[in-house]
Amino acid sequence: MIRIALCDDIATHAKAAARLLELYQKERVGIVMKLDVFDSGNKLLESMAKKANYDIYILDVVMPPPDGIAIARQIRELDNNVPIVFLSHSENFAMDAFRVCATQYILKPICKDTLFRTLDKIISEQGKNRDKFFTISASGRTVTLLYSSIVIIEKTGRILRFHLNNGDYIDSKAVRMSFDLALEELLADERFMRVHQSFAINMEYVQELRNTMFIMPNGMEITIPRPKYTTIKKSYLKFLSSSNSKA
Repeated sequence: MIRIALCDDIATHAKAAARLLELYQKERVGIVMKLDVFDSGNKLLESMAKKANYDIYILDVVMPPPDGIAIARQIRELDNNVPIVFLSHSENFAMDAFRVCATQYILKPICKDTLFRTLDKIISEQGKNRDKFFTISASGRTVTLLYSSIVIIEKTGRILRFHLNNGDYIDSKAVRMSFDLALEELLADERFMRVHQSFAINMEYVQELRNTMFIMPNGMEITIPRPKYTTIKKSYLKFLSSSNSKA
């Protein structure tokens, strides 16, 4: 879970930012956020004094004292690395913002694309789950999935079905390329392995390697072709060994 503190003394601005954050969570499948909204700097500082820890701070610059810059200075006394995103109607405070090592300075009204790119960068760099994003074209929309939310990728005809850790699945549009090429980005990540001509798996979700199949948490049994069994088993055991050494 990613805890976000949003501080803006103007209610309409805070609501607009909160709506965008809700939309971000909806569009980034697998992201779970908890948002705390504060209408004054003092209330945010009081929350922090009670040992409330946040992963991201989003601060309006111009507020009754303490303003966003003053709050950021206090945050930096506690944490030099936590991302701070500033919101402002003016560019005049940008230098002050970057003196406290701001991650981003976004002009109001907030541009959705700018905010989303900023959050993508922050979440990827924080590396809490070594996570990245994988984007697919689905029916009538573009869906962005966290790598860690993907359990199985199943090829059915020209469609790729992404089975997710929440029990749902998302079907891509028709893909006019090979399975390996379509999943090239995912398969470059150590967590993913192609097991079968129609299946790739996230090895973090394997419940059991039984005989010649992987047992997955959604009850699916992914058969390992016998000619590839020894190679695939070695790859899986190597992944387990690597994961355990990092634990």
